[in-house]
Amino acid sequence: MLNMVTRMTSPFESLAGRREHLGVANPLRALTDVINRVPNGINLGQGVCDLDAPQPLMDGVIDSLQGGDRQTYTPYSGLPETRSAIAKKLRDFNGLDVDSDQVLVSLGSSGAFFAAGMCLFEPGDEVILFEPFYSYHRSALRLMGAKPVFVRLPEPDFALDVDALREAIGPRTRAIVINTPANPTGKVFSRDELATIAELLAGTETLVLTDEVYEYMLYDGLVHTSPATIPGLTERCLTIGGFSKTFSVTGWRVGFLAGPAEIVDAIGLVCDQVHVCAPRPLQRGVARALEELPAKFYSDLQAGYEMRRNRFCAALETAGFEVTRPQGAYYVLAGYRDALGELDPYAAVLELIDRVAINAVPGDLFYENGEGIRSIRFHYAVAEPQLDEICHRIESLA
Repeated sequence: MLNMVTRMTSPFESLAGRREHLGVANPLRALTDVINRVPNGINLGQGVCDLDAPQPLMDGVIDSLQGGDRQTYTPYSGLPETRSAIAKKLRDFNGLDVDSDQVLVSLGSSGAFFAAGMCLFEPGDEVILFEPFYSYHRSALRLMGAKPVFVRLPEPDFALDVDALREAIGPRTRAIVINTPANPTGKVFSRDELATIAELLAGTETLVLTDEVYEYMLYDGLVHTSPATIPGLTERCLTIGGFSKTFSVTGWRVGFLAGPAEIVDAIGLVCDQVHVCAPRPLQRGVARALEELPAKFYSDLQAGYEMRRNRFCAALETAGFEVTRPQGAYYVLAGYRDALGELDPYAAVLELIDRVAINAVPGDLFYENGEGIRSIRFHYAVAEPQLDEICHRIESLA
C-alpha cells in the first residue's frame, strides 16, 4: 500500500483576486510607522486635522449620548433631521436644488463613494480619474471590479487637458470622478473646465461622481463650484462630501451623497448591507453643527488655512522645494530635487525624516506610472504652534 502524503493547506490560503492590489506594501503606513518611532517626529503624511472641533458639533454628540437619545440603528439613509440639515447646506452653499429625500448620510465620503460604485458599476466598466489622483479612489474602483482610466493633468498648474480627456472617453466609459478641491494637488476645477467636461459628455450615458470634502478650503478669492450646478452635468452627477475635514474630526466618518431620490435610495440599500448606518450620535453632532454654526465659522476656517498654506509654502520655497501653491484643500505636492537630491520619492521621505524628523507621502503614489516622479506630498492641517516648529525645521534644510 502506497504511503500517501498530503500537504495540509489553510482554508484561507486562497483570497479573492479583486483584492490583490491591496496586498502591495503601503508606503504611507510604513512611513507612518517610521515617523512614530522618531523622537519629536512630526507626521505630515496622512491628512489628519490637528485642530479643535466646533463646540455645537460636540454638544450634539454629548446630548445624544447623555440626553436619552435611543442608541439604536438609524434608517440606512440617515436620520431625517441630519438629511434635512445637509440638504439645506447643499442649497445654501453649493447651489443645488435638493430635498432631504435626495440625501444619503454615509459612513464617511469614502463609504458613499464605494456604495455608489457597487450600485452603479459592472465589472469591467471604465471610470476616468484625473492624475495625480487620490489613491483611495483608484484602489476602491479596482476592488469594485471597475477599470480606472487615467487622464494626466499637466504640471505646474494641473489645468484640464481637453484632448487627453476626449481621447479617454470611450464606449465603456461609465463615469468620471471629479475631486475638487483635489487631493493631492489642491487643484480647483473652474466653471469653464467643468462646462468643457459637460460638452465632452453630451450624448453619452456617462456618470459623474464628485469628491468635494475640501469645499470650504479655497484660496486667493476662488469660489467652490459643485459640478452638479453645471448645465449638462446636473442630470448625470452624484455629489459626494463629508464633514471630517470641515469640522476637524477625521476619525468620525460621517459623509453624504446627493442626487436623484431613486438612485440615492438604491445606493442606501448598498450602505445598509455594508455598514447598516452612520453612527447616531455623530449624525446628531453634524446636524447640530450645520444648524448652529454661523457663516463666520466657515470664513475663519478658510482664512486660517490660507494663512497656513502661505507660511508653509514659503518655508518650502526657502528650503529649495519646487512649489505650485495649491488653490484649495490642505496639501502641497512639492518637487524636491534641489532640496533633497535625485532620490526616488520613498527614499526622499526617509531623508526628510532623517534630517528634520518630518514625514510626508511619496508623490509617485498618486500616479499610475510614477517612474520619474520627484515630488512628495505634505499636509498643513496643524495648529499654529506646531506650524511654527514645522516651518523652522523645513527652512533649516537650506
